Amino acid sequence: MKRFFKRIGLFSLVLSGVSFLLFIFCSLSYTLEYAVLASEKNAGSTNQRSAEWNKNQLHEEDILFFGSSTCYSGIDPSALQAFGLSGFNFCSSSQAIGNSASLIPAASMDVSPQCIALDVYPMPWGAKTPALESTKDWIINSNLRTPAWSKAYQTLALESGDIFTIFTTFYYDFVRRFNVAGSNPDLAKDQKGSYCGLGFVARSFDALDRIECESLTRAMSDTECGYIEEISAHCEERSIQLILINPPQLCEETFEMPPCFEGLAYIDGNAWPGAKTPRNFYDDHHLVEAGAMSYSAWLAQEIASLLHAS
Repeated sequence: MKRFFKRIGLFSLVLSGVSFLLFIFCSLSYTLEYAVLASEKNAGSTNQRSAEWNKNQLHEEDILFFGSSTCYSGIDPSALQAFGLSGFNFCSSSQAIGNSASLIPAASMDVSPQCIALDVYPMPWGAKTPALESTKDWIINSNLRTPAWSKAYQTLALESGDIFTIFTTFYYDFVRRFNVAGSNPDLAKDQKGSYCGLGFVARSFDALDRIECESLTRAMSDTECGYIEEISAHCEERSIQLILINPPQLCEETFEMPPCFEGLAYIDGNAWPGAKTPRNFYDDHHLVEAGAMSYSAWLAQEIASLLHAS
């Protein structure tokens, strides 16, 4: 038995040494890193979003947004300024409710906002784990590496059950100390996206003229409702107003209101006057820049009204 444990210990030591050497070599070459581990990307601007947040040492934002691409390309936090409020957008591609549940506590260590606005776009409902695409995006492309943020990435990696993603979490926690995400000059640009600050990405795709819609029904899983309750409890403990936002959709998903929404503030983006105007969108649920500007102004007023009423 002693020999067995000795071999296990030796194997672990060798594995740690090999991993450390791999980390060193990969950190010296983008080509090697992208071939062996993972590739950075500019799409969604997680690198720029996180770098901007890092630059500001004093955070006093009133409202933090969390959600998927309908959020980061649909909500410009600068619209809040008209109501004496400020905000920042922590949304990423395919970011599910489960992803946001891990990220919200990390952001709350940096700032004490009045409000958390959670985008609950219904299309991906039914999942039992956080979305792997968003998990990888934050692990690979984020420059936020405080213990709270690293813990969030590790939690998401473990929940994914993907061994390689778990491994890359440790690599990027190591390499981001001296190699900023987005610093590779050869990194492909987001051709149809322009980072405008505060986490918002303006989309320049061609606007739609018309669209044919199908009837779609969605249902939230018990796991997702559990995440909503977890986020709600986090906010309640810190006296933060939680607002759920269903973003505007040209082809609107229908659903029965989940029981975990009961008692929570809720804004239906489909009530925005431009929600059924094709020229505001480049597909059935993503807004072009002009549409996002109009929607953001409307949403800012809705949020301000809720905050002032509370």
